[in-house]
Amino acid sequence: MTVSLARAAAVLVLASSIAGCKPPAPDAAPDAAAAVAARGGAAQSDRNTRLLDAAGGFETLTETALTQPFTALTATRQAAVDRAATVRSLLTAEQTTRLDALADALDAALAGQDRTATAIAAVETYRVLVSAQDGTAKVPVDVSLLDYAGFKYDTVVQAQPIDWTGMATDVGYAREVWTRLSPDVSSQALVGAFESSLAGMETAVRERNPVAARVAVSTELALVDALEEHFSARP
Repeated sequence: MTVSLARAAAVLVLASSIAGCKPPAPDAAPDAAAAVAARGGAAQSDRNTRLLDAAGGFETLTETALTQPFTALTATRQAAVDRAATVRSLLTAEQTTRLDALADALDAALAGQDRTATAIAAVETYRVLVSAQDGTAKVPVDVSLLDYAGFKYDTVVQAQPIDWTGMATDVGYAREVWTRLSPDVSSQALVGAFESSLAGMETAVRERNPVAARVAVSTELALVDALEEHFSARP
């Protein structure tokens, strides 16, 4: 399948128009209404705010690892590590161990000026931190995990040689997360757009088409932003 830039642009326009749509509460099914109330009925915990803030530093590092000078990446890494240190007490022993291992991997990647390894260590750290949120998160953790999967896929497709098997794993994980999350997305237009982006990512892997893969994952990442706005807009 050929994924056109025009088609991707059309999807992004659709996403921007539907991201803030709110479901009509009177028409919601009882179970769905209960789920919305459970998520929106209480303010997000300070724990989650702190974890998301810490994760944001590693998201920035992931986004810039393939393009920024290593002096800038080292500074971004230090700021991210400093923020992560403030939330260590919120992590389980297993998460802390994983965080430390990733910190070592990140330092080695930067020392070796390996951009791909830097981005992967950063996005895996992002995953650890967002996964540590509790159940009061208004925007479900799965939305952040879709962001993680998209960033990982996009990093790998820009590496040489391209690890198509790894990309298949990444999009498979995104599909698994989306299967959990999609029943709670009330906008059918957004559901359809996200399904289309995942299908494009899957097809690009099967066809080993890096151009199509980058277009599809760019759409997926934009739609993750739309999902964040969608859930944030809920009462």
